[in-house]
Amino acid sequence: MTQTSPGPVDVGPRSAEASPPANTRATAVVYALTAALPALAAVGLLVLMGSSGPGGGTALTGAGPADHSVQLFISIAVVILAARLFGRLATAVGQPRVVGEIFAGLCLGPSVLGALLPGAGAWLFPAELRPVLQGLADLGLIALMFVVGQETRQTSFKGQGRVAMAVAHAGIAGPFLGGALLAILLYPDWAGPQADPVVFAMFLGSALSITAFPVLARILVERGMLRTLLGRLSMLCAAIADVVAWCLIAAMTAVAGRDTPARAVLTVALVIVYGAAMAWIGRPWLARIFAALEGGREEVRLLVLLSGLLLSAAATSAIGIHAIFGAFLYGLCCPAGSVTRLTERIDTVSGVLLLPFFFVGTGLRTDVWRSGLDASLLGVTALVIVVAMLGKLAGPMLMARASGFGWPDSMTLGVLLNTRGLTELVVLNLGLALGLLSDRLFVALVVMALVTTAAAAPLLGLLDRVRGHGDRRRRGL
Repeated sequence: MTQTSPGPVDVGPRSAEASPPANTRATAVVYALTAALPALAAVGLLVLMGSSGPGGGTALTGAGPADHSVQLFISIAVVILAARLFGRLATAVGQPRVVGEIFAGLCLGPSVLGALLPGAGAWLFPAELRPVLQGLADLGLIALMFVVGQETRQTSFKGQGRVAMAVAHAGIAGPFLGGALLAILLYPDWAGPQADPVVFAMFLGSALSITAFPVLARILVERGMLRTLLGRLSMLCAAIADVVAWCLIAAMTAVAGRDTPARAVLTVALVIVYGAAMAWIGRPWLARIFAALEGGREEVRLLVLLSGLLLSAAATSAIGIHAIFGAFLYGLCCPAGSVTRLTERIDTVSGVLLLPFFFVGTGLRTDVWRSGLDASLLGVTALVIVVAMLGKLAGPMLMARASGFGWPDSMTLGVLLNTRGLTELVVLNLGLALGLLSDRLFVALVVMALVTTAAAAPLLGLLDRVRGHGDRRRRGL
């Protein structure tokens, strides 16, 4: 018996509302006549009315808020994508990601984009958008300093505290002395309008003493050194050095720009009181609060964490020093175990979305052409680089050698502590905002931060080859 294939399933009689077969060409023609052409005509009419009415159609010609919104969204996209692209390129050639991000900010500023395409640079970052971009950058800085405070707190001093303390002190004293000597040479012509000789010397000494704790951690992870003796020791030294350096910078910030000695003393006293209150009262209370919230919803803990972070930043800002010091103190005082996952989330959002605007802000302030790319700027830049590198290399290297490390390991420690990166840019922007740096010296110091950070990878590679060659010689190969 022959079987026939079943036809379409009959779902019932066709209803009166079912769509009839469509004529595609006729539908397109009718759509153009009844929908597309009337819509285009309406838009054209609105344009004509706007251009002929009062104000000349500012909303459609580029001066209205809608136009700035478009610029803002495009600027945000360009900044994030440029930071990501240059960061990837940096890691591809063996450099820390932050080197590429710094370079991206410089390229988007007047030194590169503004020089090659001044119209594009002015349209992408108009004066009306600068406060918004600066606000995003400030949020990124606050988040960064909180993360640095957390990482500093989680660094264990067990078994290596004495050596780390000695090496860290050597890594502070040498660069600080070098910065103070530079200040004597540079003060008459290179200091900012608000700098007196003592504050200028304190600032340069503190700036040259900085080690970029987050950059150092990433270099150690990328090279597989984080769990080694040398890696742990470098993290300890960086933590100690940065705490001391930030205390010096906080004191200098409290004094800078104050009209009378009484106001400076009051600001310093308030900073000390707030730091003591955070350490003795805030720290145990934060531990109790997050312990009580443990096991609950993560969103609630994140809300409490961010609220406390912003309040601490606001407190130091109200005292008269930068909000980053409040964020750093808050990171130091928050319990490490309870907020570790939250810290990672903040670090991710900050690194991808917010910190690129800080790099762009630095790039917009760095104009090598306006500063005058002449022999004096090149000479001062070279001098600053040499003093910064020698100060950070010599002291830690000699102290590590005296503590029993071999020369290659001692030199490796000095190279690791020479990475300044993002943290140095934070300090330099602070000095420029306080009027302690001239535009020309700011350019020289930004280049120094970039060079000292970029030099770490090739120098570490060279030391690895020296160490490997020495091992082969000892084995008789």
